[in-house]
Amino acid sequence: MQTISKVETTIYERPAELLQQLIRFDTTNPPGNEAEIIGYINQILMGAGVQTTLFAKDPARPNLVARLTGQGIAPPLLLYAHVDVVSTENQAWQYPPFEGRNVNGVIWGRGALDDKGGAAMFISAFLRAHVAGFIPPGDVILVLLCDEEFGGTMGAGYLV
Repeated sequence: MQTISKVETTIYERPAELLQQLIRFDTTNPPGNEAEIIGYINQILMGAGVQTTLFAKDPARPNLVARLTGQGIAPPLLLYAHVDVVSTENQAWQYPPFEGRNVNGVIWGRGALDDKGGAAMFISAFLRAHVAGFIPPGDVILVLLCDEEFGGTMGAGYLV
């Protein structure tokens, strides 16, 4: 698993680079071990002044929730993504699955489509709105979960 010691808190301005960073965390589930990637995302959000809450049934498997408070005149919008991925075991990959390589403008790696790509887009959109001071009609809730790929008992099941 890759450790990123210094978190650049404005990486959300470059979603493709953010996706590359997220792919570099091996969150193969089982076992998941999403704590490091959730910690990385948490540092980005907190660096931009966002209050976050972590919920974990197991400290190695946290979930992150952040809220952009709206005007209260519309229902909330949920931006939901998961950060665990399925195994790459016994699979042939053209590029290393946890490298996040950019090839001709396409990011390759495990989770690029399911669901670290979605997470990168949601984080970027959420932070752009927050930094711009945008007050949406309803709250925008960012939820990043563990354990979607193997039962959800540590992620969505635990939060519910």
